[in-house]
Amino acid sequence: MSAARLPKMKVLVAGAHGRLGSRVVALLLGRGHAVRALVRSEAQADGLRAAGADAVVGDLRGDLEWAAEGCEAAIFAAGARHRAELGAIDGGGAAKLADAAYRYEHSRFVLCSVIGADRPERRQGGVREFLAAKHHAEQRLAGLDMPWTILRFGRLTEAPGTGRIGTMVTPGASLTLSRDDAALAIADALERPHLARQALPVFDGDRAVADALDSIAPRPLPPAQAFPTGAAAPLGEAQSANPPDAPDMIAPDAPPLDADVDWEGDGPVPREPVGNEDPAPGIP
Repeated sequence: MSAARLPKMKVLVAGAHGRLGSRVVALLLGRGHAVRALVRSEAQADGLRAAGADAVVGDLRGDLEWAAEGCEAAIFAAGARHRAELGAIDGGGAAKLADAAYRYEHSRFVLCSVIGADRPERRQGGVREFLAAKHHAEQRLAGLDMPWTILRFGRLTEAPGTGRIGTMVTPGASLTLSRDDAALAIADALERPHLARQALPVFDGDRAVADALDSIAPRPLPPAQAFPTGAAAPLGEAQSANPPDAPDMIAPDAPPLDADVDWEGDGPVPREPVGNEDPAPGIP
């Protein structure tokens, strides 16, 4: 049985001109959603306006709150073009967009991350910096009381999409993913409220995207906690309206595997990161 779907929304897409983001914009428009496309230049905005999007120009390193106003959902599909920008874009930019979506009470937020972001300390050099930036964004998002979903992608490729993915990492799995299928997973995850507050690995597999996402069980609500009240409550607890976050809110992708990301950028895979406009560049 199909999972519940959300109605049509106005969706803010950060990184809307990238190789992944542009695919996402096209899918959302085709499904009847309104799209506000956040891009870096007017030249990029003109092309997206011609496609039917409300394109706006902004810098992910600066103020983003204005871009989220009037939207009902947001997708972070952007990525640093240069290694020096990883912290500001993949980390800080994603965190600021999440804060803005929370400020305007968005009904959904989808963060494009990467397999291995839960354990950046296992890698070295530029790859570790890339994973650490993604980890920072994930942790900031997990601290917000909003219906977010994190998609941790395998190494993105330009192979034609098959419409099929896997979501359970196993030893020996090929952790690659067509950008076509990554975009489809983003669009489908956005519309599925049962995926709220879950982090999912996504890679090339043998199950239709919609079926794979529908099969994921909703995250159970944490057990009710009895908090002291009245004179028995410390001042801090008496003033707090929110219980502490569950320590397992973001679970690892799988048992320890050599399945972390390599940031390859455009062209042949280098030993160290180079520029890439996508949110989930390379992954082994």
